[in-house]
Amino acid sequence: MIPALAFRIDVGDQADICSRPYYFEGVQQDGSVYFRSPQGSFYPDLLIEDENGYPRRPTVGDINKLFAVEKLILRAKPSNVAARRMAREKVLDAAQCRAMDPKSIIRVSVARYCDEHCHSLSDEAMLPVIAKALQQPRVAEENKRNWVPHPSTVRQWMRDRGQPHRRKPRDGVSMAGRCKKLSQIKGPVEPFVYHLLQACLSNDVRQVQAHYDQYVADVMKINRGQPLNRPRLVQDEDGYWQTSDEDAVFDKPKRPDKPVSYTTFWRRTGSEKSRELFGLAITRQAEDARYGGGGFTERPEFGSLCEIDETPVPSLFLVDDDTHIPMGAATATYMVEVCTKALVGWDICPEAASSSSLLRTIVHANSIKKVPDDLRERFPELQYVRLKPDRITVDNSAGAHSSHVEDACAEAYINIRWTGKAKPKDKVSVERVIGTQLEMLFKKLPQHNYDIALMRKFGFNPDIHILCPFSKARELLDRACFTYNISRHA
Repeated sequence: MIPALAFRIDVGDQADICSRPYYFEGVQQDGSVYFRSPQGSFYPDLLIEDENGYPRRPTVGDINKLFAVEKLILRAKPSNVAARRMAREKVLDAAQCRAMDPKSIIRVSVARYCDEHCHSLSDEAMLPVIAKALQQPRVAEENKRNWVPHPSTVRQWMRDRGQPHRRKPRDGVSMAGRCKKLSQIKGPVEPFVYHLLQACLSNDVRQVQAHYDQYVADVMKINRGQPLNRPRLVQDEDGYWQTSDEDAVFDKPKRPDKPVSYTTFWRRTGSEKSRELFGLAITRQAEDARYGGGGFTERPEFGSLCEIDETPVPSLFLVDDDTHIPMGAATATYMVEVCTKALVGWDICPEAASSSSLLRTIVHANSIKKVPDDLRERFPELQYVRLKPDRITVDNSAGAHSSHVEDACAEAYINIRWTGKAKPKDKVSVERVIGTQLEMLFKKLPQHNYDIALMRKFGFNPDIHILCPFSKARELLDRACFTYNISRHA
């Protein structure tokens, strides 16, 4: 009989495990529990280390232990939080919604038009599409100031729209700042706000427990009628929390107040860094900062996400160095680091790419490179361009779907993410790098005289292919990749 979890959770519910969000997928027949990482995250699905050092799925007992030591925090469902209940009570028609968010028609129409007509998400490709979207009659009527959103803003709108069957908001009116989230706190609110602000400003989840302990100590002092030995926070007319000249002294309550739970304090610290919490007013400038253009995107850590793709190398036919046996047309495999667009691993093989070439590329990414002598003298750090990726995006090729590829990457704590069917934009970084590489690669190939009749039996076409020894092809591939990494590109 499979033991039961110590808490109630449904499939699809969110839980924070060791300060990372996961989605519950269910309990298997063998007692293993599946928690899925969010789409696009830099860390894999929930795995724990076994006694032999290999990763495995946690069991029901392991999850109950995490819950007992408060390393597993259950998140409330979106339909149960107070903000959503208050939003449902506001029954508004379309005209009232548009009046509350005047840019919603522009935002939704432009995002939908660009989603259908943009074949690339670069600024150069999106600018003419945005111009056509603004010429639509309904958008032009609303856009009286002839405002043109920046491509980075439109890309953010497209990301916020989400995809079907995903837990992201769809098109609609912005509800930012419309529903105030109330704190159910018995007793003075000032100690809770004071230590909550300290925890938020520290920006370190490891210090949340320390700030919560100080908050509990302050509540106990108030119950005993003792001063807190610090300045008191007060709210001004605009709702801002300000430090006053008064001492933090509160009357002793008739009944002792109870502090909020650590779960509530931890949730407010992590997810309630809102304008209401810090007392900031909702102004037109704040609305323009959200929808008006500009802004920036946080760059992930180096190596948190990489992309791998294979491509046939045109006009290249590989031949064995020693025996001169024809090996077939060449296929190159590249691994690109998404944050820096740097080539970190590559491989070349005859005929079609396989799981072996994909694994060799991953190993090559975490290996010291063999740099040509002339490049190593000028750039000695090239040989140390290496990393172990946290997450790799691959396409739906047969080699990538091999079970031993996924098992080998799981043992190395590398998560594999497959792209959607017929969606080259999912790997736009590596696709652009391959286009640049094919322009640089194999421009000056040596000519060799082999048995042409024998080569024809293996698919050699003298009008298209150029014969090249396998070792020479690897040498040229290394030089092209190193040249790409030290060159400036558009």
